[in-house]
Amino acid sequence: MRFLFYLFLLISVSSFAKEVLIENGLKSVPVIVGDEVISITRNQDRKHNIMKFYQGTWRGKIQPLHPFKSPLVETVAELEVIDYIDQISHGDDSILIVDSRPQSATMITGKIPGAVRIDTKQLLSLEDRKSAFKRFNVAWKDNQWDFSNAKTLVLYCNGFWCGKSPRMIRKLLILDYPANKLKYYRGGMQAWRSVGLTTVK
Repeated sequence: MRFLFYLFLLISVSSFAKEVLIENGLKSVPVIVGDEVISITRNQDRKHNIMKFYQGTWRGKIQPLHPFKSPLVETVAELEVIDYIDQISHGDDSILIVDSRPQSATMITGKIPGAVRIDTKQLLSLEDRKSAFKRFNVAWKDNQWDFSNAKTLVLYCNGFWCGKSPRMIRKLLILDYPANKLKYYRGGMQAWRSVGLTTVK
């Protein structure tokens, strides 16, 4: 009887120690952000819950899966975002992860590793737009934008109820940013945090 009790205890302990994986066989993705190596993982604490900031169900309006007129704007999810971060980490400077939220939100929730914060307000005036577009590798030549070397932008905001990244994508499309170089991470920070993925300040 004592043997069965210890066997039960051993099975119980080992089941709690089971790793929380990103996907089958993948526990972490080490990426280089600036000069720092950050390991993107899922929170291993099985009692961990989504942060209070995202528990309210009253916010915003549910965004469609494909909210843009152009079908070339691809909607992506967590695994694709991780893959884009990994590509950037390995030297691909043709991709940029864009957090389109105001700074107040990023202070509360953190950001996806490697993301830069650029919101729609930074696209309103020509001077601000020139500064943002410089980060997107878009040149201003002969009083027009040259998108020939434009980066692929992976844009996100608070979640599938938040309109900030769709608004920014629509603005970029109006400015003739190539639709095939825009990726919409619809789940945004709420989805990222809900599966316990690594964030940075």
